[in-house]
Amino acid sequence: MKLMIIFWGIFLFFFCVPFPIFIYMMSEELATEPRNSLAVSYGYLGFSLLIWGYVIIFFINKLFITTFKEKNTIKSILRNGIPREAKIIDYKLLKYIAKKNMNLIQVTLSFPNLSNTVIEHKTMFHDSKPYKKRFDAGNKVKVLLNPQASKEPYFILSDQKVGFNTSGMILRIVFLVLLIAYVIGLYSYFYWRESFDFGWRFLTFMHPILFSGVMTIMYVLVFQLIFGRLLKNTKEERILFSGRNAEANIISVSETGLLVNNQPQIMFQVSFKDFRGTEHIAVYKKIVSFLKLSSIPKQGTIEIMYDEDDPKKIMIPRGV
Repeated sequence: MKLMIIFWGIFLFFFCVPFPIFIYMMSEELATEPRNSLAVSYGYLGFSLLIWGYVIIFFINKLFITTFKEKNTIKSILRNGIPREAKIIDYKLLKYIAKKNMNLIQVTLSFPNLSNTVIEHKTMFHDSKPYKKRFDAGNKVKVLLNPQASKEPYFILSDQKVGFNTSGMILRIVFLVLLIAYVIGLYSYFYWRESFDFGWRFLTFMHPILFSGVMTIMYVLVFQLIFGRLLKNTKEERILFSGRNAEANIISVSETGLLVNNQPQIMFQVSFKDFRGTEHIAVYKKIVSFLKLSSIPKQGTIEIMYDEDDPKKIMIPRGV
């Protein structure tokens, strides 16, 4: 997944930065007269400034503000988090980092959530003291739940350390400086090259100043709408960490016709009673591997978890 994101990131970056400039320089003749009226040209200029302003603010938020907010959230959980004892059900070594004598591991934990429903959750983190074998299957660890179920992270280890990755922060600063320098350079170079004392009247929609910004905003939307959904499902995690469980009767199971990475989406329609005794009918959709299709229950009962405030929102934590 990481390599795929890097590949598509480089691919989309090419279409955002060098490609619009290359196409423009190869196809457009240097105009010595205004291309548009003053109003239209300044409309394009204002639109381009809005786009690049949004792009820069987006990256500042994602690279810095969100990081500082997450750090503050973790500090808050360390102070006010709800303690739980978690049992390690499964342990998997993903990578050994020899330089730091550290393991990247994946463990499956079992512990009561905010509603005291026992859940299972897979998580990845770095084990800085692998020689202690603290995270072997069968061991128990202390975790702290975030009392604010709407905020991530939903839980942390009780002895988790809070800090910044220095090299990572330097790379983020360098990226932001290069982005701002690119935008300033874009406006400066083409104004010097094409203004001819006519101001910004050389601008068109396909000009790199505007079109490069449009392509960059498309890049941002692709990563937000597609890769964000592939990497995590916030709604399901929120239900997992704060919801209640129930035994549900399966009404129907069918394929929706949607394929994601050649894997079908399955729709479950179930009925269940919440902890107050009120009956609900809800629908749950999930992408399932073809290898698991034969093992999906088509009738009978199945364990679900539901949002206490909105029981129509459900998830199936196991067996799918």
